[in-house]
Amino acid sequence: MQNDDLNVNILKLIKLPDLISICNALLGFLAILLVLSGGSEALKDALVVILSAAVIDGLDGLVARGIESSHMGRYLDSLADIVSFGTAPAILAFMFLNDHLMTAVCSAYLICGGLRLARFDAMAGAGARAAGATTGDMDVDFEGLPITGSAVFLASFMLLALELHLHLVSSLFLSFLMAALCILMTSRIRYRNLRDMRIVIPLGCIFFALILFYALHSPLFIYPTAIITALAALYICSPAATYLKEMRGSLTEISSEHEK
Repeated sequence: MQNDDLNVNILKLIKLPDLISICNALLGFLAILLVLSGGSEALKDALVVILSAAVIDGLDGLVARGIESSHMGRYLDSLADIVSFGTAPAILAFMFLNDHLMTAVCSAYLICGGLRLARFDAMAGAGARAAGATTGDMDVDFEGLPITGSAVFLASFMLLALELHLHLVSSLFLSFLMAALCILMTSRIRYRNLRDMRIVIPLGCIFFALILFYALHSPLFIYPTAIITALAALYICSPAATYLKEMRGSLTEISSEHEK
């Protein structure tokens, strides 16, 4: 990318994926404004807004890969993500219990989310330069739990707890949960980059069902919420299954060699 390409009016640089990223950031900001208005219903609204931002974030990637890319895309996407999936979930988690214990944990969550995004951008940029490709062409697994997946799990879990009146969700339990997400986001554990349309389309339908049922004030939204929570938990635990599969394969190879 040449400097001359950027030496124009900033409005001329904005592409469709950038507009989607801006919508993502605005949804994160809206979630923060909603929760500051107070009340459990406002908190529920804010959590649904974060889940809506996750849908927009996925759409951003699809458009960037399938329609047009942008010079500012990678940077603007990360800035939007830190608002919608870093800052907003941290504030919502604090308001969820309004406990002083959550202050340190929520701060750590925001910092770890920012570090995760910064590392991803640095590695993607270096990989793209080495391969002579753009970041959008890099179809690799993620190193560390993606911040979007972390926010989806946290938001859907809190929404489920609010709706089911799970008073057992103490500040200690939520702190432990967020601490685990912090560790996973900054870890070197490999996570699959979910781009398979056979996975993306059904998952998008589940998110759409949640948003639609919630907008219609239907109690049925609890079912897609539970499904999203379970799927996010499975994704978080998926590297363990991959590790066990690889270890089983290694043991099988060793056994075969001994038999020979």
